[in-house]
Amino acid sequence: MLVFMLLIMSEDSCKKDAKATPSSPPQYSIDFTLSAGTVPLVPGPSNVAAAPLRYFLTTLQYYMGYTRLEKADGTEVPLSNLFLVEYNAGSSVAPAPNAIFNTQFNFSIPAGSYTGIKFGIGVPPQILDTLKHWHYAYNILLDPLDVEYGMPWTMYPNVYNIIRDIAIDMTADTSKAQNQTVNREYSFHLLNDQDTVNLYYEMVLPDVFTVVNGDNHNVTINLDYNNVFFNSSNPINLRTSVGTDMDSNDSTGIVLGEKINRNIHNSLTLKQN
Repeated sequence: MLVFMLLIMSEDSCKKDAKATPSSPPQYSIDFTLSAGTVPLVPGPSNVAAAPLRYFLTTLQYYMGYTRLEKADGTEVPLSNLFLVEYNAGSSVAPAPNAIFNTQFNFSIPAGSYTGIKFGIGVPPQILDTLKHWHYAYNILLDPLDVEYGMPWTMYPNVYNIIRDIAIDMTADTSKAQNQTVNREYSFHLLNDQDTVNLYYEMVLPDVFTVVNGDNHNVTINLDYNNVFFNSSNPINLRTSVGTDMDSNDSTGIVLGEKINRNIHNSLTLKQN
């Protein structure tokens, strides 16, 4: 089932600074970035990050659910029902970036004053509940729930049975001396289904601005990946963790998934450009 956007993204969604004319509606552009602390993080084995453990990222994908802007008068402006933020290490397996599978997104918004952007990470329960008992045979890459993106887990042919909210593939050096080959692989698949706790909740990042017709407002939403695993208040021990698919019988994996989910929410920051 195609999840329709509430506002159509422009065809220039891969461009950060689309030029607007004075008569055109304001544009709101989001550039999603990754960092390892203060250093930009690029997926791939040639980009080993130095944290408490050396690691490199292969894949990080997560859904942005019911993304909308909060206006100064208390109302909300919807941007999208669902899209996928994706960081992949040049894998030929991943589809090419497009309007709903990317790191850069553009939206047309009404003129006015705004105070923040509100969203949830993952598939909103209202959407998920419509998928559990339906039969789908679609293969449309402009549907963010298309199986080609690797997020739906098809337990039976053409049935979207379980949806991953967040997918992480990474590799780390877990030696004490931190001088060995970075070769211990991890997969962390955070999901919602009828057997697992609901990890979806909404958050707001402050973004105070006013726009009129012809304006562009550009922001960067950065995820500090080091903070996901190596923060001081809720750290994750990669030496003892083995990854998780959050199977209903894996209580340890469910707790691990909850910790990663919480840390990702707490590691996002917004900067106006």
